[in-house]
Amino acid sequence: MAAYRSYEDLTADIDDAGVLVATLDRPERLNAFNGPLRRSVRQVLDHAATDTDVRVLVLTGAGKGFCSGADLTAEDKSPVPAASHDPSFAWCVDLLEMPKPTIAAINGVAAGGGLGFALLCDIVLCSTEARLLPIWMQRAIHPDDLITWTLPRLVGMSRALRWLYLAEEIPLDEAVATGMVQSVVEPEQLLPDAMAFAAKLAALPPMHLALTKQAVLKNMTREPWDAAAIESWGQTKALSSNDFKEGIAAFRDRRPPRFTGQ
Repeated sequence: MAAYRSYEDLTADIDDAGVLVATLDRPERLNAFNGPLRRSVRQVLDHAATDTDVRVLVLTGAGKGFCSGADLTAEDKSPVPAASHDPSFAWCVDLLEMPKPTIAAINGVAAGGGLGFALLCDIVLCSTEARLLPIWMQRAIHPDDLITWTLPRLVGMSRALRWLYLAEEIPLDEAVATGMVQSVVEPEQLLPDAMAFAAKLAALPPMHLALTKQAVLKNMTREPWDAAAIESWGQTKALSSNDFKEGIAAFRDRRPPRFTGQ
């Protein structure tokens, strides 16, 4: 992989398939969010969303942690930069709605905002050393990073409230059983598995992935008739693309398709 951009407390590398791996890089603090790391996350999300070379975004952490939430000891605790009219966690919506597939590879502690951060991704993979800690209540902090939106949709309202109320570690087997996490693998297999899955996604038509993600998110809060309208709109755009023509041609020629995003 080649260097992508230079960020503070975060590294980013993109491979030839268009998979961008962004690694939170404050291992001495279990990659806890301070001001510089928050700003770097904001920057890499903006770049990934608009860079046509990026097909998939993978988020992970350096060292023994994924992200331990807010660094309450940091000198610079400034939040993610936002427009004056935006709520503090508006950036979370940008990650949730990023028009590209996103994968969280949780290699260690994911606590508080770190757990919320991971659940903003489309797919969540864990190593056997991952620890899922919804610790807000223990610190008398309100749950954030949109976890009050993502968690109940993943696991159901009652289970989400139980986990948020008690602030106890979520067992990995229960996280998998509820659909919150897709799989749990040995530590040395986590990133290879994430990259293999990302490579499959990167080979698919980018616009169609974005349309599918948009439709799923919008239809989570809409009536079936609205879903029919959104799917019809997306289908019209999909059928007008060059990638649709390529998909049909590849089927006819009995060969793998080569999608360009056009």
